[in-house]
Amino acid sequence: MKKDGKILGWIKANWLFSIFIIFMTIYYLIHMFTIKPWYDELYTYFSFISRGPVYAAIHWPVPNNHVFYSVLSAFLDYFGNPYIGLRGISFLMAVLNLCLIYNFAIQFMNRYFAAGTSFLYASFYLVNSLSIQGRGYTLETTCYLLALLSLYKICTKDGGVKYYVIYALSLTAGLYTIVSSTFWVFPVCLIGGLFLLLQKQYQKLAKLIVTSIIAALMTLFLYGVIWLAIGSNLLSKDAESIYYGIYQVTIILKNPIAALTTGMNYMLATPYVQSIARGEVIRELLGYLQTLFNLYWQNMGTYIIILLMVSICIFGVLAWRNREKKSAFFLSLYICCSIICMPVMLIIQSVQPYKRVFAFFAVALSMVITSIFSLAADNMKEEKWKKRISLGMPLCLCIFAVGMLVSNMYCAPYADRENRIAEIVRAEDAESIRAIYYTDDFQKYVLKFYYDVEPHEVSLEEADTVLVSNQQLDPNNTQVEWPVLISGRDLNLSYIRQHFQLIRESEFYSLYQREK
Repeated sequence: MKKDGKILGWIKANWLFSIFIIFMTIYYLIHMFTIKPWYDELYTYFSFISRGPVYAAIHWPVPNNHVFYSVLSAFLDYFGNPYIGLRGISFLMAVLNLCLIYNFAIQFMNRYFAAGTSFLYASFYLVNSLSIQGRGYTLETTCYLLALLSLYKICTKDGGVKYYVIYALSLTAGLYTIVSSTFWVFPVCLIGGLFLLLQKQYQKLAKLIVTSIIAALMTLFLYGVIWLAIGSNLLSKDAESIYYGIYQVTIILKNPIAALTTGMNYMLATPYVQSIARGEVIRELLGYLQTLFNLYWQNMGTYIIILLMVSICIFGVLAWRNREKKSAFFLSLYICCSIICMPVMLIIQSVQPYKRVFAFFAVALSMVITSIFSLAADNMKEEKWKKRISLGMPLCLCIFAVGMLVSNMYCAPYADRENRIAEIVRAEDAESIRAIYYTDDFQKYVLKFYYDVEPHEVSLEEADTVLVSNQQLDPNNTQVEWPVLISGRDLNLSYIRQHFQLIRESEFYSLYQREK
């Protein structure tokens, strides 16, 4: 009874956040099942998740395998529902992230502004678009928040061993999910190091450094397993290798160094992780950041950049003034380091990663905005206005967030080409397909995931069905844009028209079946 009373008491005290979290749970759950998955999700599901946790843990053909996400999702896939297997982890983490942000923000501001931080975070388009996708970005943000919360406890409280353990596991899990998590791992480590150094807590600093090293070693071990698997596989298939045709486990046992280095070189050589000229990064930095923040709120990129620049000045001054107040100092240091590290790391690494890599930065941006509101309220002289702002502003943020979340843009389908295929290939068509000539990979995954159909993949001469995009119907179209497999020049249109009957066509696709 006492426990139930505590829960009800917490809900009553945090009523605004409680209502919002219920709304968001339902919102994410509906989107999880109603918005069809797009290509990257489908590729992840069929290439890794559906093949089991062990397979997902040791395969990395391209960065599209967010390894830890695929491993966790593979366990959920045993429930038998592909949507749960593909998106269940993201759904759970999306809801959890709202709770974690609230718990982080409430360390620095009242419960209403802390709730406002969650509202703002949920209102960002990039966050919403990734919230239930079968990708690792939402899980990455969970790791980031757990690392922040544990770091805060270590720095400002008498953090026990469990917080060091959570900190190390969060860093490892984040990097194991997405290698680009370095963009938040480094600032988090920097925040902790600077805080403890400036506070002269040298014993804690030493423990934090050791914990970070342990996290790095755990990450290396996990990727070492992948490198061994990749390297041994490549060596066994290389006709010029002395290990050609040898079983992969045998290669690992005989020469683990060769397998390890081969796998490592393969991963580093992928074009998806290659650097570009530093001068180009510097020249395009402002435009890159503007495009990134336009994905947070449409056409607001420039204003967000200005806000962040002003925030560095505000919280830089506050960091100096509040260096004796642990909680306030941590917040100021967190905001300043988070903002500064993003462009600095882009320049140092000479990269322009996919914008969705920076979905985690929505946490910092939310904290910036609500912290400014909270500071303004705290500095109000009249108590009645302080209370009005403290409740009124978060309520406005809640209304704003809900308005954004139910808008057409936020509820729009992720899959474009995939939905076009599903429109022209109906369920009755899918069930009748026995052998198909694939002209792009989209068709393969749509048939598998949308209709649970997997016809034989055959040559054009053996096929009973061909689905052709209108781009491919143009013989002058010689460009092949991955994952399209056949260009207009290479497609034997005359054979199709001679031996196949046009069943259905749309603005984008034409469905042919062999004449009987």
